Amino acid sequence: MKTSTFRICTIVTFGLAASMLPAQERRGLEGVWDVNVTVTNCHGTFIRAVHSLQLYQRDGSFIETSNLASRGISEGVWKPEGDRTFDASFWFFRYPPPEGPFASFATAKETITLDSDNDHFTASGTVVDHEANGNVVTGCSTWTGDRLADLDKDDSH
Repeated sequence: MKTSTFRICTIVTFGLAASMLPAQERRGLEGVWDVNVTVTNCHGTFIRAVHSLQLYQRDGSFIETSNLASRGISEGVWKPEGDRTFDASFWFFRYPPPEGPFASFATAKETITLDSDNDHFTASGTVVDHEANGNVVTGCSTWTGDRLADLDKDDSH
C-alpha cells in the first residue's frame, strides 16, 4: 500500500511540475506542421510523395490529413525520446482510386528530430501496408516539416 501511495504521489508531483514549465520549455513537437513525405521501396526507388498537415497534441496523440484522396486520416501517438528527438506511430486506411473499396491498412513508425530553432523537423521511418489480398508491403519514408502553429501561443495570421 505504501508503494502504491508513493507512486501516485510521485506521478502527481511530476505532472504538476511539468504543467508549470514555461511554454517555451515544453513546446517540443506540440502544434500543427506542414509536412512533405517521400516514400521509397527502401532501396531508393521512388513510390510516392505525400503532402500533409500533422497535429501533435500535448497528450501524446497525433492526427494527420494528407493531400491524397486514396488515403484516410491518420491517427496515432507520439512521445519524446531525447533532446529534440521523438518517436511517432500511426495508422491509416488506403483506398484504390477512384474511391474504391478498402485496399490496405497501413502502419507507420517514424523518428523525428527537431532543428535547434524548434520550427523545422526531419524524420525517417517505415510504412507497412497490410493489403486486402493478404500481401504485406514495406516502404521507407523521409519527412521534412515546418511549424504552422504552436499550441502554447496564437500563431494565426
